[in-house]
Amino acid sequence: MLGELCEKCETWFIADPQNMSKVITALVFAAPIPSSINHKVLIDALLSREEMMSTAIGNGIAIPHVRLFDSTNLKEDIVVVAYLFEPVDWKAPDGKPVHTLFFVLAADETRHLQILAEIAQLASDEDFVDFLKTMPSREALIERIRQIEEKIAIENISNR
Repeated sequence: MLGELCEKCETWFIADPQNMSKVITALVFAAPIPSSINHKVLIDALLSREEMMSTAIGNGIAIPHVRLFDSTNLKEDIVVVAYLFEPVDWKAPDGKPVHTLFFVLAADETRHLQILAEIAQLASDEDFVDFLKTMPSREALIERIRQIEEKIAIENISNR
């Protein structure tokens, strides 16, 4: 699922991230968000979410996201991957600064949770995290995600 979603969007490189607020603002304006969704309101919602609890999950990865399920303005899930040239403090549970973001907007709650779970699973794989640190191209990232998705699917079938 994540590979398919990443295929729909470009991968972004944020050259001068400075801080979390500037990164989130840059992501919102770079992402293919429908014009019917107010960018300022979305930025405020994302920053409020970060104040409530950081979306950093450790290993240098954060998943900025908010729930928009009741919005008729979001028809498709959006996942944007962004690499930061300089890691940013994101109040991660492991204290490590963030170098890679998976920005997620999901159209329904079930898919929202599935997307977050898949990213969290990938983030727990040391080889994948090391791969992200190389800032791979969109194509290389999608290929790696699909390989891992396939491996997980085979393992799930074997464990039944």
